[in-house]
Amino acid sequence: MEVILNAGLGIGILMFLLLLFRRDKNRKDYFFLCWILITLLQILFYEITLYRFEFYGFWAIAGFGLPLLGGPLLFLYILSLTGHHVSWWTIIAHLGVYFVFVGVLFFLQEYNDVTLTASEGYIQIPPNPPKWMLYYAIPLAVSGLVYCIWDLWLLHRHRKNIVALFSFDEKISLNWVRYVVYSYFILFILASFLIFGATQFQLFPMKEAFAFVGIVLSLMLVAFGFYGFRQTAIFSNLNVGDDKIESLERKDSQMAVYAKSGLDAKKIESLANELEEHMKKEKPFLNEDLSLHTLAEQCKISQAQLSQVINQHFQMNFYDFVNQYRIEEAKKRLLSPDFDYLSILGIAFECGFKSKSSFNRYFKKHTGVSPSEFKKKQAK
Repeated sequence: MEVILNAGLGIGILMFLLLLFRRDKNRKDYFFLCWILITLLQILFYEITLYRFEFYGFWAIAGFGLPLLGGPLLFLYILSLTGHHVSWWTIIAHLGVYFVFVGVLFFLQEYNDVTLTASEGYIQIPPNPPKWMLYYAIPLAVSGLVYCIWDLWLLHRHRKNIVALFSFDEKISLNWVRYVVYSYFILFILASFLIFGATQFQLFPMKEAFAFVGIVLSLMLVAFGFYGFRQTAIFSNLNVGDDKIESLERKDSQMAVYAKSGLDAKKIESLANELEEHMKKEKPFLNEDLSLHTLAEQCKISQAQLSQVINQHFQMNFYDFVNQYRIEEAKKRLLSPDFDYLSILGIAFECGFKSKSSFNRYFKKHTGVSPSEFKKKQAK
């Protein structure tokens, strides 16, 4: 187990250095950098207290409380990735819990004239301890659960936003982040089970329980690092208006957004007809990076108005609205001898899809068969 912990530390340090010297870093990269650093320190805390020596007093408290920084930093990273403005007050509010925890525990230690000792991955409880020492780990458990739920809620909101703003989801769906959060949640459940089983029923040594937690953290660090370095900024590098993003996040319902658009049923019908004509004549859907902002500019209306027309008249979100045109165009080209020089994947790319998987998935959803099956059936 010690070998795996050391390997995780080595790979984590390499990733930290790569990101540290990376050019053109933005705020989300700094959140990611800080998360890597805190996770490394947490693994180091387990490695030292499990296999090297003990920590005492302030250093024991500071090391054991590191998860109170890891969870919030992951949340702030996700918040930044999903296009939210992260203010300094937000940062202070989330990270401040760690410093309150360390300060309170250090005060109680001094007030009760005891010395907290960290060994085998956690703070040891001496015989006949003060009552507060029996509950010192509760803030870590509550924080882990709250941030896992909060992260998943934020990613769910993000998924709803991108189908309203973009005609693609490659590299912006953040499914890999969702998997990391699920991993965190599973780690939280396993750690709770292992620690409870070790302390209450002596099922296995506490040393093994925290060694396992450290190993899982190491594996997560490697996986998260691999995908995190490949992640592109979702909103900042794309031409999408901030007003639409903010409205989607702040309003309780679509009706609250549309109430200010000034569109009645007759105007919606007129705009819908103009939009259909534009889609058929100009074929903007062939642009793989087409967004709500871009299409609204082409139609010379606001994003809110375009969104209202698509949602209320066509009963679709922006993602489905655009991709139905791409599928119809792909069907025509699959059957036309003028495009026999192209492979099915080539046709998919020319029709605005960014990947083979998204094209196949959406084509089957729309037609009930795969592109190759469709072409064979129509050829008979």
